[in-house]
Amino acid sequence: MEIMRYLLLFVPLLLLAQTPAAPKKASDSKALAAGIPKNFKESGSPTAPITIEIYTDYECPACRALYLDTLPSLNQEFVATGKVHLLHRDYPLPQHQYSRLATRYANAAGAIGKYEIVANQIFVSQPDWSQNGNVDAAVAKVLAPADMEKVRALVKTDSHLDDSVTQDVAMGNNADHLSQTPTIVIIAKGKREPIAGGMPYAILKQYLNQKLAQ
Repeated sequence: MEIMRYLLLFVPLLLLAQTPAAPKKASDSKALAAGIPKNFKESGSPTAPITIEIYTDYECPACRALYLDTLPSLNQEFVATGKVHLLHRDYPLPQHQYSRLATRYANAAGAIGKYEIVANQIFVSQPDWSQNGNVDAAVAKVLAPADMEKVRALVKTDSHLDDSVTQDVAMGNNADHLSQTPTIVIIAKGKREPIAGGMPYAILKQYLNQKLAQ
């Protein structure tokens, strides 16, 4: 009887312990291995040896040039290869009357997983919407109608869309002492190095390679 009670008590527990755990999704494993950042304004591995923070204003022509001419190569050669962790920071200038509105659209798009396509479209179409403030029409060209309605609702009602902007502006003023946009901040070995006005990609590439070799 003692043996029977033992079997009745412990055999179910033994079987339960041996039940295989649900397999992890391949996408989950890949995400963990790649160190994918949670912030939609980040890209690349958070453990990269260099972090670059870029302050931009969506209505700033020089920021548009940096975004369209420099970032594609930077992403391809340094971010995608794990050498650089990239973070976009919003720094709307007071003289640009539609910049904050553009920022709200970009951040609203980020909230539904569409940040990159919308931020790119806002910069591409800058010469158009900067004349009349019709950011909505520019963004609508790259989003499905259902997604566009979600973005419009967030732009209209979400009071927290500007929270990250407030934090970015405070960071720019207090830590990096911004004087203009764009400003590139290169962070290596704990040291922040702001570069006002950005730089041509060829020079930036050479500089980053020198940093990586140190």
